Amino acid sequence: MTKCSWFFSFVLLGVNLFSCTDNNNGKDKEKMVEMTIYPETGYGSSLLSDIWSEPLVFSESDDNQKQTLTNIIVEGFDFDYERGYEYTFKAKKVWMNDPPQDVSSIKYVFVGPLSKKKTITENSQQELELIISSKTVRFTPNYPREYENEQLIVYDALLANEAGTNSLLVLREIEGFSFEEGYEYVLRVKKELKANPYAVKYILLAVKDKQIK
Repeated sequence: MTKCSWFFSFVLLGVNLFSCTDNNNGKDKEKMVEMTIYPETGYGSSLLSDIWSEPLVFSESDDNQKQTLTNIIVEGFDFDYERGYEYTFKAKKVWMNDPPQDVSSIKYVFVGPLSKKKTITENSQQELELIISSKTVRFTPNYPREYENEQLIVYDALLANEAGTNSLLVLREIEGFSFEEGYEYVLRVKKELKANPYAVKYILLAVKDKQIK
């Protein structure tokens, strides 16, 4: 074993020993919180997969920052989620003393009761500037999931970043846009949102820039 590998192993051992002797004497810490699930999903992929999907976006009363339910263990979240609706409920927030690898050390356990409220009630339009990556990503939709011969369908999709923000989008298509791999694009698009039933589409307005990458 090299000196660097030996040192790294020693550090990991120290961290593990500390975690075993701390954290409320080996017991999980728990707290009741109110969770909010938002009416539009996000985009993300788990640490062990290169396939992007559409995780739920949530916040909770102990941490009001919006985030996606990616690499987070949940229990009892068996309600039928519909885009366009906001959900609120009580949940038990658990700081796991010995969490599984590659997931958050915090998990959420549904307690209820569940409240469901339609919050996207009107059609809308919005113009955006999107930066399109030079390479596609693998993507499978979540709501609803799509299957073929009992296998999840995985699409090649566009990876986009909304200009001036950290908002990532994974889009199966932009109406009127022809993508050529190896080029990064800057597009002006129109986002059309339909409230009933919920649906979103993106329409190309102009190609502002195209650069080989």
